[in-house]
Amino acid sequence: MKKMFLAATLVAALMVQACNSGQSTDGTTDSTAMDSTEMSSTSAMATDTSGMNPASSDPKAFMEQAAIGGMMEVEAGKIAQTQASNQRVKDFAALMIKDHGAANKELMGIAEKKSVTVPASLPAAEQQHLDAMKKMSGAEFDKHYMGMMVQDHDKTISLFQAGSKNSDAEVSGFATKTLPIIEGHAKMATEIQGTLK
Repeated sequence: MKKMFLAATLVAALMVQACNSGQSTDGTTDSTAMDSTEMSSTSAMATDTSGMNPASSDPKAFMEQAAIGGMMEVEAGKIAQTQASNQRVKDFAALMIKDHGAANKELMGIAEKKSVTVPASLPAAEQQHLDAMKKMSGAEFDKHYMGMMVQDHDKTISLFQAGSKNSDAEVSGFATKTLPIIEGHAKMATEIQGTLK
């Protein structure tokens, strides 16, 4: 119980820090540039006081976190298909829909087999972020989306590295198999982000 309280405290602190990190290019705080995915992804990665990621020991924790992250990638990719102006960004978004959609489907199958209920919709913070992204377009959207993809994939790599050590062999196998795909996405996202002006 004490560990849960301390973990919850850490999550709250990380969320406050993430909220305060939204800066526009001129250095002022910009609510549309604030990444609520950064908040939720950071909270999903919260560790307990022993420094162990719950995803490495608790199959349900990993599946829940991976399901939310996967849904976010697919939904953000769908928005990018209409709001992005750069063709490489649109192509990357299409890859996110395809790869994360396939991974989500496989994860749902594992969860169902193990009688684990994973979220069927995004938490409010993630949905609010997607709604804000729908109001962006062109170069502004491209930069925001690719910055989000770099951050999210770095965090997802950490999640799947922890998941590859999961106590459940099937969960561990899924994480291990999916990790190289996510690492490829991260590399591609960083390259595309570097070409945007």
